[in-house]
Amino acid sequence: MENYPIKSVTFGGFDKQDVIRYIEQAAQQAAAAQQTLQAENEDLRNQITGLSAELSSLRAQVSSLSAERDHLQEALGQESASRQQLEVLKPLEAEVARLRPDAEAYAQFRERIGAIECEARKRAADLELATVNQLQKTVDLFREQYQTLMSTFESTANHVNGELRKVEVNLTQLPRAMDQAGTELNELAARLERSKEAQQ
Repeated sequence: MENYPIKSVTFGGFDKQDVIRYIEQAAQQAAAAQQTLQAENEDLRNQITGLSAELSSLRAQVSSLSAERDHLQEALGQESASRQQLEVLKPLEAEVARLRPDAEAYAQFRERIGAIECEARKRAADLELATVNQLQKTVDLFREQYQTLMSTFESTANHVNGELRKVEVNLTQLPRAMDQAGTELNELAARLERSKEAQQ
């Protein structure tokens, strides 16, 4: 707070209007400081809300990727079931041997089925590997962002708590300063009364 000159009067003490202006200036500056701290506090709370929303979004992404992985695993299971159903065709080889004219066509059919099965197995394995790698990257990214968010949250919370403590200290000291100013004002009024009585 800037130093405010308080004029002395002839009979001791200080000028009453200067004291009143000084008290009003101190109250205005205290109120302005309190409003500034409250605005900063609200801004920090908004930042925390934004970070919490971002964390929720990342959690939703992880949940979506987990669901996609489950879907791919289910597809792989269905592919395995289809392969087992194809195994049922093996006992028909004897029948195909008796049906020589159709044996070659059947063998070619089996080769095509085998190629499709190998391709499907390879595609499923590649897809599963890619999904696992993507999931691992997502989890690592989530963990890193989560740690960053928690660090930012803790730092912000500490800053907010520190600013709130400053506000509490300032608000606690304000009544004491006002009481002291009131006491000084009463003393000044008493001196003025005594001066008037002495003049009379």
